[in-house]
Amino acid sequence: MEIHELRQDLIQRTNNNSFYNRGTNTEQCYKAYANEVIEWPISEVKKQKILDNLYKKYSKILEYESQHVPVMVAGPAKYNSKRLDKSEQILKASHELSEWFEDLRKQVENAKKDDSKEEKVKYIIDGIKRLIQLNLDPTKDIMNIATIDNKKFIEVYEQLQEKYKWRKNSNIYKLYQASINGEVKEIRKEIIYEDENFTSYIEGDRAYIKFTMKCKRQLIYALKKKGWWWNSYKSAWSTYLDRVNTEWIKNISEKYEEYL
Repeated sequence: MEIHELRQDLIQRTNNNSFYNRGTNTEQCYKAYANEVIEWPISEVKKQKILDNLYKKYSKILEYESQHVPVMVAGPAKYNSKRLDKSEQILKASHELSEWFEDLRKQVENAKKDDSKEEKVKYIIDGIKRLIQLNLDPTKDIMNIATIDNKKFIEVYEQLQEKYKWRKNSNIYKLYQASINGEVKEIRKEIIYEDENFTSYIEGDRAYIKFTMKCKRQLIYALKKKGWWWNSYKSAWSTYLDRVNTEWIKNISEKYEEYL
């Protein structure tokens, strides 16, 4: 893996054209971004592609900066802004780089998020609170907690029973009784396969593939052709268990390497 060096002549020229070492500062920012990429839990091939793109984007910024001579440096007399003022180009290129990198960073952070039982329950309970505030029925959402965290379901049911007075013939009451008797089985995540590019797992009656970073349209086409669809709630691709081809999943990183 290689972090390309920015052109030293452009760095020096940029320093000379500014009141402070702007070129050196740009180089330091570039290396900070590059070092962050190296620490990301993604494949070495993916890291190198990002580093190559980072180099190209910073080289473009540095080129503009080396051509930019502020009026304070050149002097106001006969200042040729068209030839010397590159502030707009610098701003535009810097903004594009910032947005591009922030999007990559979010992809990595989302992939690293622990899809824990606590987080799932918190998400559902937040939704239940909103339904109660809107005077809407939260019964189905409360029932969804049972197979994720059965103890929490019992707790929420008992807290809200006085308010909603669920009848003994209701589905939620029957689920509560089954939970009290220890008859409700919590859904556990079962890993099918994982590497630095994605994690594939089974949860309940669905299988999922969660990629570390956005994959390209060629792989998206292949997923759809195999019967997978995008699940926005899980931020992952999902399908029915009878469509799962374990061998195909295990070979994704090798077969579709350039599209990851």
